[in-house]
Amino acid sequence: MTQPPKKRTILIVDDNVTNLKVAVEHLKAYSYTILTASNGEAGLERAHLAQPDLILLDIQMPGIDGFETCRRLKANPETNAIPVIFMTAQADADDKVRGLESGAVDYLAKPIEAAELLARVQVHLTLRELQLQLEARVHERTSALEEEIAQRKRHQEEKEQLLELVRQQSEHLRQLTQQSLDSQTQRDQGAAQALHDQVEDKLELLQKNLSEAKGQLQTPAPPVTSLQTAQEQIEQALETLEEIRRQTQRVADDLRAEPATQRQMRDDPLFKLSTREYEVLQLIAQGKSNSEMADLLAVTRPTISTYRTRIMNKLELDDLPALMKFALDHGLIS
Repeated sequence: MTQPPKKRTILIVDDNVTNLKVAVEHLKAYSYTILTASNGEAGLERAHLAQPDLILLDIQMPGIDGFETCRRLKANPETNAIPVIFMTAQADADDKVRGLESGAVDYLAKPIEAAELLARVQVHLTLRELQLQLEARVHERTSALEEEIAQRKRHQEEKEQLLELVRQQSEHLRQLTQQSLDSQTQRDQGAAQALHDQVEDKLELLQKNLSEAKGQLQTPAPPVTSLQTAQEQIEQALETLEEIRRQTQRVADDLRAEPATQRQMRDDPLFKLSTREYEVLQLIAQGKSNSEMADLLAVTRPTISTYRTRIMNKLELDDLPALMKFALDHGLIS
């Protein structure tokens, strides 16, 4: 429903009662709300309280004159936007310049002519209305821009948080992979050291037995007991060699066997994906569209489509529901 036009309020400030009555008589027939004040101080107070749409202000008044009254009106943030029209019997250029410098928008010469008064009032009320409309549109547009900026800021913050989450999860996966490799390296190094120590001990024993057997055999005409001792030492040496062979074979078999962590890595389908494919999978699991993922990862939408296709192929999935179930089963959706 269309709102009725607002009734405009005009404040007339003049110490001359006759002049006040003339102005009121000229304007009252046009449905304006008319307020009056007989001096500058009273005019300032009424302007502050009533917030009129226009002020007609006499220059020559007792106390503070019209110039000072206008300056105070313009110095007050609550009244500085109200247009002021001076009324004066003096029409010299200096007064006009002084009045405009104090903040007035126009002049009316006394004695006041009804047609001129009405014309100037209507012009400045129209300008005031247009100014208010423009300010309202500027405020509305400014509010919309501020909201848009705030939304973009929130979007950027969400983007940074999401990328940080993806980065942390990718880093966690990288750390798990590195820990597995480090564990395998330590295991291999430990096995090699154990084999080295065992072989060294056995070789020392073997060398001792062979040296003693050699001494027994080098004795001129060795007795039977010495030959038997040498034979036993040689047999012990052979057993030691066989034990070294078995240990070496066992360690070799262990080294050839696939560790449980590597077997787990090989069997986990997530390890089939590249780092970027893993990031895209995480974003898909969080319900992001191709456009959103392209924006977050600073790539094109066709590139995202390519990553999606690769992920589906590597994970041997047929459609998005299957992919979402996979993400849920592997802890990508909390």
